[in-house]
Amino acid sequence: MTITVSQLNNYIHGIIDIDGVLSDVSVQGEVTNLKRASNGYYFSLKDDLATINCFCYDGVTVPESGNVAIAEGQVNYFVKNGSISMFVRRLTSTKNTGDSYLKYVELKEKLKKEGLFDEDRKKVVPKCCGKVGIVTSETGAVIHDIQTVALRRQPFVELILYPVKVQGQGAAQEIAAGIKYFSDVDVDAIIVGRGGGSNEDLSVFNDEVVVRAVAMCAKPIVSAVGHGVDYTLCDFAADRRAVTPSEAAEFVTIDVAASKGQIKNVIARMENNITAKLQLYCDKVTYIIKNIDGDIDYGFEQAKNRIARIVELDELNISNRIEINGQRLNANISRLNSLNPINVLKRGYAFVSNGKEIVKSVDNVNVGDDLSVELIDGNVIAKVISKEKK
Repeated sequence: MTITVSQLNNYIHGIIDIDGVLSDVSVQGEVTNLKRASNGYYFSLKDDLATINCFCYDGVTVPESGNVAIAEGQVNYFVKNGSISMFVRRLTSTKNTGDSYLKYVELKEKLKKEGLFDEDRKKVVPKCCGKVGIVTSETGAVIHDIQTVALRRQPFVELILYPVKVQGQGAAQEIAAGIKYFSDVDVDAIIVGRGGGSNEDLSVFNDEVVVRAVAMCAKPIVSAVGHGVDYTLCDFAADRRAVTPSEAAEFVTIDVAASKGQIKNVIARMENNITAKLQLYCDKVTYIIKNIDGDIDYGFEQAKNRIARIVELDELNISNRIEINGQRLNANISRLNSLNPINVLKRGYAFVSNGKEIVKSVDNVNVGDDLSVELIDGNVIAKVISKEKK
């Protein structure tokens, strides 16, 4: 006989419902995977071999991760997803911590004392990696999320996968080998991670082999294990912790589109600043040129006025000199006129010569000499008949 899944699950649900032991059972285990709900708590009880999921409402003793407790309640089977969980009506702590939690704490303290978690030994994770090594499973959402986010933000990034198991036997050794491989090759950063899960699912990232490989790696490492509420020792040893694989991809890449926008904004601001400064300098140059033009015009006007005054003074001096020289010339002309023999002749005087010299005295002539007498309108030739000296 073949039945449907829902028929099978309903059958199992019915068997569990009528089981007297499962309706009121007490279970002892270590509290793990504690998560707060809106009206209570989700957690798991575990021992060395198995785990069961539990839920309790507020009002029940608050479970504490790592404590060993006794949970009293009813086992439920959920038909829809075929899962079993325990509804806890009462929770009693029997001792403070379980074995797995004690081992976790002891290893954490040991590695901390060795300095593997010290902040000053951690490397800076580059924000724009050319090559990124990824240590995770080749199936599942982790590698898909990293590829999607990284290539969307930075299309030129090269992603190199080192496929490993992320839980189960041999997983720790494979993860450590992947980290050591990328430590010796040409990558800018490494992402180590897996998706969410229970504490048991993530326990491989608390393994000492993995934690030491992370701490000793020569390349910057981003730990992306589980979700935001999950912490592993790998997170403490890594150079940076991401709450999700997608965030890890954001840490090692830049948003090219956003960067282009920022660069454009910077260029636009620079252009505006340059334009404003150029306009300011142009205004200053224009102002200086106007001042220079004004100074030149003022200086030219001043020079023109000085030249005009000089010319005016020179003209006055020339006029004065002309007048003075004219007066002198007229005086000289008057004196010359007074000395002009012609003017003398006009007054009735005569110019007498004996042919050799001017006759100025009776001693210059002898009786019988011929004399030339020059008058205003001509000459007269005369002969000396006699002479008489005064």
